Amino acid sequence: MYLLIISVSRLGSFFAFLKKRIIRILPSYYVVLTAWLIYQHLRSGISVSLVFANYLCVDFLASADFQTLWYMNGVWIYYLFALFLVPLCQNASLRRKILLFFLCAAFSVPFFSDIRLMLFSRLPLLFLGICFADYGARHEEIPARLAAALIALSCLGWGLLVYIVKCVPDDRIWAYGLYWFPFILIAPGLCIVLSLLAACLDKVAPQIIRGCTFLGGCTLEIYAVHAFAFQVFRDALSDDILYGTDKRWILLSVLSVLFAVLLARVMARLTTKTQKQPAQQT
Repeated sequence: MYLLIISVSRLGSFFAFLKKRIIRILPSYYVVLTAWLIYQHLRSGISVSLVFANYLCVDFLASADFQTLWYMNGVWIYYLFALFLVPLCQNASLRRKILLFFLCAAFSVPFFSDIRLMLFSRLPLLFLGICFADYGARHEEIPARLAAALIALSCLGWGLLVYIVKCVPDDRIWAYGLYWFPFILIAPGLCIVLSLLAACLDKVAPQIIRGCTFLGGCTLEIYAVHAFAFQVFRDALSDDILYGTDKRWILLSVLSVLFAVLLARVMARLTTKTQKQPAQQT
């Protein structure tokens, strides 16, 4: 979310950012989704309404009988929330930010004991990202005391998460989103630690940072391709077509990443050419 706000400030408007994200996300998503829907049709059939639900990214929200990538339902909701939250957060008082934080948290309450809680329980964390982006726009560095406090809270969050996993029944964890709420404490300090490690690694082995940066540009494709590939493999296991081994899962993971990187490169070139053609005609 921090990078979202930075991108919006560079492009000048939220709608310019949204247009850029649509061009970036939908082509790759639709390629994988189309293959997934064809596979599902050949395997057991699929209704027209379910096809539309997936293409419109509402399959998870609508609790459709056939769902693919639930996070694709969430990303557009997060962008729309950001459209309203960013202006309210910029240069806001601490009291207003606290109220907005609890408002975001309140969206989880109607979805307790509902699988869609996975989506709405992330709203408080989204708002924290907006707050840190607003802070970063006005300050070049984070004070050492604040960084230390956030890292301490992160450690507390990890401890809380371990306690929840060890001591709370699974049905309560899923019903109330207890897997995700501790990351409100974990994420800010974790980001600071990772940034410090990345800064040190960049001095020692910059090629690793370049590799991570490259893969970071392919995360959408890696997520989509591996989810589809793993589903096909699980179906093959349940149909007794294959039997699973650690080596096969590792091989599948590696092949999924390689294909995802190839897909990302191809779609990047196609979208670049498509955007250049109208400009040349005008």
